[in-house]
Amino acid sequence: MSQNTYTTTVKSGRGMRHGVVSELSAFLTIKPGEVDAMRAALVRFHERIRNAPWDVIQKIGIVDMKHVIFDDGTRLAWNTAFDTDWDPYIDDSFAILGSAMWTDWVQHAVGYDPDDWTDSRVIKRFLQSAQTPAVGFYRAIPDLTLSQVKRAQRVMAAFQEVLDTPGAAEALQNPVLKPLLDEAAG
Repeated sequence: MSQNTYTTTVKSGRGMRHGVVSELSAFLTIKPGEVDAMRAALVRFHERIRNAPWDVIQKIGIVDMKHVIFDDGTRLAWNTAFDTDWDPYIDDSFAILGSAMWTDWVQHAVGYDPDDWTDSRVIKRFLQSAQTPAVGFYRAIPDLTLSQVKRAQRVMAAFQEVLDTPGAAEALQNPVLKPLLDEAAG
């Protein structure tokens, strides 16, 4: 992996990219009197994401996501970052998670039309209508995908298991393992 690939470029829509990670920020207006319903639907939405199997999260590429209700319950900010460009992210999430997961919360936003939510193109148009370009976007580790981070965690866990095995100190004396041991010590 190159250490000088930390560039920020524009991707689909008006989101920005830093390394392999891209962002989407949308600001929606909550329908009058529906802030509590919006809040409850967002809690359900986030619970579904938190409880989704790893392969689903990996497929839809969510790096992080948050919804913030502001302006006395009249507005909603949706900020997310993901491995993929935002177009396939929306397509995959719509296909895997289903339209009901989206419409559960989006129905409480101004501009939602229940007769129009038949495929991911509709949600993309809806989000683009509320999308605001980021002035800046920074990720501390922009060049690692979710899969690479998870793999690194598995490698570290396996290496720790080796280190905890009786006789490991003797086996690890081989000079070819010095860079690995130095990294593990750091």
